[in-house]
Amino acid sequence: MKSVSFLTHGLAALSAMIVLQGLCGGAQVFILDPEQSLITISGSVLGGTITKQGPASLTTKFAGSISVAVTGGSVQFLGGSQITAQTNGSWQPKADGTAGSETADFGGYANVGIAAGNAALRNILLDLISPPLTLNGGQFDSSSLTFFFPSNATSSLAYNVTGLLNKQGTIALTGYATNKITALSSLVSTGSQQVLTIPVDATYFFKVLTANDTVIRLKGQLVGVRTAATALQVQSIAVQQQFLLLQWQGAPGTRFQVQSSTDLLAWRTNTTIMTPASGSYTWTGAISGPLQFFRLAK
Repeated sequence: MKSVSFLTHGLAALSAMIVLQGLCGGAQVFILDPEQSLITISGSVLGGTITKQGPASLTTKFAGSISVAVTGGSVQFLGGSQITAQTNGSWQPKADGTAGSETADFGGYANVGIAAGNAALRNILLDLISPPLTLNGGQFDSSSLTFFFPSNATSSLAYNVTGLLNKQGTIALTGYATNKITALSSLVSTGSQQVLTIPVDATYFFKVLTANDTVIRLKGQLVGVRTAATALQVQSIAVQQQFLLLQWQGAPGTRFQVQSSTDLLAWRTNTTIMTPASGSYTWTGAISGPLQFFRLAK
């Protein structure tokens, strides 16, 4: 719960104890825009170049969120992002590698001469880490980003190869890939919105029969948007006789609760108020008891 807490003590002047909770610090979370976050795969399976199974089978949208810590003139990705591919059709093989089609994020076909087969990628989930990166004019180094499959991901590649070589099954997608790209990422503000744009070029190596015989390259961009909340400002706090006068400034239309407690454990809601179009509101409430705490909760 986001809140501002303060204390009243009898009828004396209000104590100068104001604690801000949950309003600053920590990572900023950007929500991915699927219409702008598009990734295309390429590479090879058992040495055969991956081609389309059908229209757009190698390109899909990504949704989810990206977490980034912004401190002064630097940005850092500490993990905790949820970068998820969206299903873009029904592709071969099924999730267990058997013949047939099921919904998948990507669907590819490869011909290795003595055999040919289909591959489908499903449940693609990526996370993102980096060292601290200098933010210069709203841009930062893309090549220092590392994309990886989280340990709890169920990302998989199902394959079904037929011909002189017959092989089918599923492999778990794991591992890390450094972003192999020279284009800069950007973090820019327009009005109340921040837009994070990250170009992506990450290559992973997997084993179907022998080490690194399957290569998957992800290339495209991720675009996340964050709307900066208007900071809550307590403008004045006063005690007059047996009443507390509280004035605050917040985003218009934001719903607040004025709550009170005598022990900081049990809280009672005194009133619920929606900040008017002016953004400013003054609340007056009675004080009871020798010691009372109040908080403005959102």
